[in-house]
Amino acid sequence: MARAQVGKELHFETPNETGVLGRVTLALAEEDVYIVHLSAYTVGDKGYFQIVTRDNEKAKKAISYFVKNIVERDILIVEFENKVGTLAPVVKLLGNENIGINYVYGTSGDGFKIVGVFSTENNQKAAELINQDSGTLS
Repeated sequence: MARAQVGKELHFETPNETGVLGRVTLALAEEDVYIVHLSAYTVGDKGYFQIVTRDNEKAKKAISYFVKNIVERDILIVEFENKVGTLAPVVKLLGNENIGINYVYGTSGDGFKIVGVFSTENNQKAAELINQDSGTLS
């Protein structure tokens, strides 16, 4: 079984410098910004961040003194049961409905559920389809 909701994610890039992840997370912590999901990686001389917080406006303000171009994007947050094979029917459903997936990342921190953060070609429609078919996706 899966549940889906549309949310917002902050996207930004930084120079690929040692300590930049620490600067970002410390700036957020100092402003009491709760990080819900985080993806950070480097390619060449750039660092790329995708962060879901409980307060994106507060987060943008906290890091704006050293991160200049912060973009807020729609995402799809999907919760799955933490067992083998729960992702496959969800992505099959999206494919069958011709909804392309731009990217996905996720975690399984509590042992009971997996949370996937997706960017799709139509997050609202994807959420509706997943929630509608939730009982048949397990």
